[in-house]
Amino acid sequence: MIRQAVILAGGKGVRLRPLTLKIPKPMVPINGKPFLEYVIELLKKNGIEEVVILTGYLHEKIEDYFKDGQEFGLKIKYSFSSVEDETGTRIRKAKDLIDDTFLLLYSDNYCPLQLDQLFKFYKKMNKQGLVTVYSNIDNYTKNNMFVNDNGLVEIYDKTREAPRLNGVDIGFFILNKKILDLFPKENFSFEKVILPQLISKKQLSGFLTYHKYYGLSNLERIPVIEEFFKAKKV
Repeated sequence: MIRQAVILAGGKGVRLRPLTLKIPKPMVPINGKPFLEYVIELLKKNGIEEVVILTGYLHEKIEDYFKDGQEFGLKIKYSFSSVEDETGTRIRKAKDLIDDTFLLLYSDNYCPLQLDQLFKFYKKMNKQGLVTVYSNIDNYTKNNMFVNDNGLVEIYDKTREAPRLNGVDIGFFILNKKILDLFPKENFSFEKVILPQLISKKQLSGFLTYHKYYGLSNLERIPVIEEFFKAKKV
């Protein structure tokens, strides 16, 4: 199994202003506690022993709250980089902290998945990367990926306009650390630069799920997220 999760948590959260003028997006309170705390509880429940949080904007708010992770039952480390750094750059700068196989996720997405199922599919597909793809059966958002019948991602379209798209990526990647060899030295986006390369090499599998996910992307979604956690008592 996988023992380590790497969480991207450095963005400014502009679409959640004014809430994010004084706190980073992962720390937006949901029913009295930060959204990120629910994510970390999910990871602990799934057997994750260590979390590396890639911070940037108002990083001290995250570090002061979660500290070394002891209170949450796992070990937490931090890799801070500039607010201007994009997702790929943040991952590259944390290279020395990252395991050979790791779970990569966004700090603003929650999906009640089982990590053992993801890992089983990852081992079966035997590819360098896996991305979790929501089927979007309720039209929660617009699709941006096409996963074929063999479980491979064929299309990743940031414009969300390509034909045949049948899901949306929600993060929860399982990655082989060797993909960091593909990372350029300049500031770059993991999604825009690395995912297309993996797809072109047929090295990105897509775990298609019908579990609804909850993304902290704008103010309108907060009441929906609050209701979910209240109802489920997560």
